[in-house]
Order: sequence, then structure tokens, then C-alpha cells
Amino acid sequence: MAILLSACTKPAPRVILAPHPVPPDLLRPCAGYRGPLPRTEGTLAKAIIAEAQGRACANARLAAVAEILSKPDPKDG
Repeated sequence: MAILLSACTKPAPRVILAPHPVPPDLLRPCAGYRGPLPRTEGTLAKAIIAEAQGRACANARLAAVAEILSKPDPKDG
């Protein structure tokens, strides 16, 4: 009887989940416009395009990371 009671006093083991491997290039920030404040229509257009490209890059990286994190871990079987 004492053996059965002592078995219940052990704490449950902690489960530690290993992180999914995310390629380092997906964790780097995307460049946007880094120039001076646009003063002409041409520089404003270039700034808008650079910001749009940076946003598209960031969104694509976020989507790739989300896809990696949503996949089941192959080590889990």
C-alpha cells in the first residue's frame, strides 16, 4: 500500500517543446525607404515604391514563418 501512495507524490514531468527551425534570412528586417524627406514628385514616387517593396518583403517573410510554425514537427512522428 505504501508503494502506491508514494507513486502519486512525484511531480509530473515538464514538457519542453523544441522550437521549429526558422531560416535566419526570414528573421532579418526588410528595407524600406531610407532617404531624406521627399521634396519632389519623383523622390516621393521612389519613396512610395521602396516602402511598398519593403512591406511586401516583410509580409512574405511573415507568411513563410507562419507556414513553418503551423507545420507539425517531423520529430513528433
